[in-house]
Amino acid sequence: MSRRDTYNKMSDEELVLRYHDGDNMAADYLVEKYKNLVRMRARAYFLVGADNDDLIQEGMIGLYKAIRDYNPDKGVVFMVFASLCINRQIM
Repeated sequence: MSRRDTYNKMSDEELVLRYHDGDNMAADYLVEKYKNLVRMRARAYFLVGADNDDLIQEGMIGLYKAIRDYNPDKGVVFMVFASLCINRQIM
């Protein structure tokens, strides 16, 4: 079974914990999984003088911060936390 198949069977929370344990490919998988969410959130905003790609880049920074800072002990689902981090970074 490939690593990607293994990741497909894991929850987002498990993937974040794997990343925290040093598995950088788990973070890459999450970034790939959530890139469409970032694009969708970026489309909701308009920044004078900025390109949509700038907003997407800010959203991706927010996603990376979510992966880095997520704490499952707080009782929040990763997707909700990631969405909040993405929105805050874009704003």
